[in-house]
Amino acid sequence: MSEYTARSWLSHHHDIIPALETNHRRALQILEHRSGTLRDLAEIIVLDPGMSLSLYHELNSSLHAGKRRNVESVHAALSLLGDSAIADLVMQHRVLDQTHPDALLRQSFHQLMSRSYHLLAQLDGLVRIRGTAGINEIRSAALLHNIGEFCACLFDHERYQSYQEKYRRTGSDANSARAVYGFDFHQLGRVYAKKVGLPPLVVESLDENVPAGEAACLIQLAADISHQAEIGWYHTAIRATEEICAAYLKQPLEGFQRHLHRVALDCARTSPFDDVLPAACRLIMLPDLERPAKASPGLEVRAEHDAEKFENRIKTLLHTHKPTQAQMLDLLLGHLHDDLHLTRVALLLMSRDHGKLGTRATRGIDGDSPIRTLVIDVGKAGLLRSILGETRALWVEPENYRELKKSLPAKFRSAFLHESFLLMPLQLAGRPVGMIYADRSFGVNPLDKSTCARFESAIRLAGKVLAYLAGSKVKAAS
Repeated sequence: MSEYTARSWLSHHHDIIPALETNHRRALQILEHRSGTLRDLAEIIVLDPGMSLSLYHELNSSLHAGKRRNVESVHAALSLLGDSAIADLVMQHRVLDQTHPDALLRQSFHQLMSRSYHLLAQLDGLVRIRGTAGINEIRSAALLHNIGEFCACLFDHERYQSYQEKYRRTGSDANSARAVYGFDFHQLGRVYAKKVGLPPLVVESLDENVPAGEAACLIQLAADISHQAEIGWYHTAIRATEEICAAYLKQPLEGFQRHLHRVALDCARTSPFDDVLPAACRLIMLPDLERPAKASPGLEVRAEHDAEKFENRIKTLLHTHKPTQAQMLDLLLGHLHDDLHLTRVALLLMSRDHGKLGTRATRGIDGDSPIRTLVIDVGKAGLLRSILGETRALWVEPENYRELKKSLPAKFRSAFLHESFLLMPLQLAGRPVGMIYADRSFGVNPLDKSTCARFESAIRLAGKVLAYLAGSKVKAAS
């Protein structure tokens, strides 16, 4: 539903992303005075989302009409255009001060650009540590990682201000924009990227799960650093991100943190903005923003409220004409994904002969993911088979995943590619009919005891309702 909302919103708000004044001026100088090479021009455009988007759109709508998109960087795109086409593209591109004179909008746009420059700087550092090739393609995709938020900022600024006001001090995760827009910025970015024909790496880096490719993973890590640094450098979320980055790059945590701080300071020295607060200022000026310990009862209250909402939805369903088990399962998956903020949720049901276990429904999982077509032989399911007979949820963490890995089916491991998740059988009157899988991406708060308990409680309640609906159906038939 949220992806449909994103497409609908974009159809009413689609417009040209303006160029940043300084980038546009420098590009014009190269073209008018022939003071640089094509590579120099590419180095400017790769810093500007607006001109980069126009370049990709120009190629995809003319040179590559009806063909597979294969231009993956600004450098490669410029090499396919003639001098006159490049000049027209740059000179005719709108600039922010010509398009949006509003000072607050300009400041929001500049703040986003500042974050994107910080993202690029951190990415360059991660790439050097990792020794990854294809830097032009990676930087071109990374510049457009926040494209969904750019669209929301420029084309619906009043609501974007509401979003900022809500999360300015407490930070946000990938799902935070849903409360204001009905979709998250990553979803909007994926829709926009496919609409315009951006490089596949842009879409891959916007996957709400950990991507398989190293380049997309590095972009996600750099984006998480730059995103969390917007509210400070000494809070829980950025510490978790730093630990994940350091582990991925096989770096000692303390030295890696100092490296990130140096990159932020260097980026601030070259920043062209004088109306925003770069991440380095938060490093120097802002103290620890960790929430006080007394905030935890608030989480318990919210958990109780979410459980109550789920129960009320079930009551409403049961009072409708001929409620179905499919509707109940849809409510359950929506509750786990939206209220418990679990990133990926999958319902795996057993076949009629109980010989196969296959995916029936999902939330937060891309349409081309192998999870959607996953089918496992129950007789060879190892750990999954034994879980079907349990009445509790299994919480797998990286520490015990190493021990459990061998007993998990290879198909399951290769489809989900995650080392921290929840599994619980779905039972009707004590008889297992399938199981529920759920995890969280590394950009969101990690799984904890509270989430596991709420996950377990919701599935138990759903099982009772499903059994009741099954009994009602039998009575109606007789």
